[in-house]
Amino acid sequence: MKTIMRSPGGTARREVAVKDIQIPDLWHIAKSVDDEGRKSAAEAVLECWHLCHDLLAAVSEAES
Repeated sequence: MKTIMRSPGGTARREVAVKDIQIPDLWHIAKSVDDEGRKSAAEAVLECWHLCHDLLAAVSEAES
């Protein structure tokens, strides 16, 4: 797989190369939220961040 479709059902629909996908660093946001005492929200942000990295790795491996 060399490309994916972003927002396939939306107005921002576009095809992007897997090699160009960048995942924002949500760790700092999660840390900030956790420091505010909202641990469950921080855990949710980190779970999304880890999931994005896992999905990108799976898509990248499928490209090989």
